[in-house]
Amino acid sequence: MHAGWNLIARYERSESQVYKKTLIFIGLVGFIPAVASEISARSMTPLAWVCVTGSAIFSGMYLFFLARAYGSSDFTIVYPVARSLPVIFIALIDTLRGRNLTFYGWLGILLVAVGCTLVPLQSFRDISIKRYINPTSLWLVLTALGTVGYTFLDKVAAEVVQSGPATAARYGYFYFAFSYFPYILLLHFFKSERNQKESASWKYAIPVAILGFLAYWLILWAYQLSPYAGYIYAFRQFSIVIGAILAFLIYKEKGVVVRMTGALLITSGLVLIGILGR
Repeated sequence: MHAGWNLIARYERSESQVYKKTLIFIGLVGFIPAVASEISARSMTPLAWVCVTGSAIFSGMYLFFLARAYGSSDFTIVYPVARSLPVIFIALIDTLRGRNLTFYGWLGILLVAVGCTLVPLQSFRDISIKRYINPTSLWLVLTALGTVGYTFLDKVAAEVVQSGPATAARYGYFYFAFSYFPYILLLHFFKSERNQKESASWKYAIPVAILGFLAYWLILWAYQLSPYAGYIYAFRQFSIVIGAILAFLIYKEKGVVVRMTGALLITSGLVLIGILGR
């Protein structure tokens, strides 16, 4: 679902407007059921409200800078690099919180990170620092910082709310609904001629909203089931494998050998985490 909404959002090359309409759609459609069910269940603690507010700020940053990155490079570079940068940082946060990862857990995470850095290449001969340090790098780093921020806060919130999929869905709604405001502020503050001219169809924004919400709802639920945010985030990177395969099929891009090697490294890392990571 995560690879799917990214590919759909990329289709019209108007990502910033797709994300804007996505947040509007989620905010409007989910308002009554989310607010009514929260009034009844009271599943959100005061700390959870603080976390979701802070998380929304990071999420708005993430979406804004992700759109900027897509505007300056192609899908097979932006998507895997933006997803790979936070892998090790989130694992380090787990360690600082006293959730020490096993040796095989760390090895799995490193394999995932290395695999993510190979996926953007078209050939092993393309391995160069210039591939990763360029004008797009700033947007990718800021995108990654947004990811680390909302991942940490959402994991903390998952540990203090009532456990269950319904609570995860309600939290997910507030996460997306609140994200609209920092996102719009960033669009307004950094408005450009491109942002003013581009438009996006609701027929793309609606499936992006549905897939995006469902994908993150499952992640929020998973946060309640595992103490390790680093492992969960690493497992999310399997979407890079799916995204790379779909990008080959849809965009007919080159580099099958090196990118499939990266995909195999990601998969191997996930197997290590799943079998020996605890």
